[in-house]
Amino acid sequence: KELSAFINKFIRTLPHRDGNIFIRRYYFTESVKAISERYDISENNVSVILNRTRAKLKKLLIKEGYIYER
Repeated sequence: KELSAFINKFIRTLPHRDGNIFIRRYYFTESVKAISERYDISENNVSVILNRTRAKLKKLLIKEGYIYER
């Protein structure tokens, strides 16, 4: 529960579009292609947004002690 709340809080800190893209990909399992069409951006742009968002989340999870760096 605590981790879920942390991730939801993190998502709310993102720019609106980036948060929606993250949710559509990882909560609703939409394809990158479908997301790119919905937001009228390239598939590469969607992938870049997802990669950067995952990196930010990972950094915060490490900082807060939810995961440990190897």
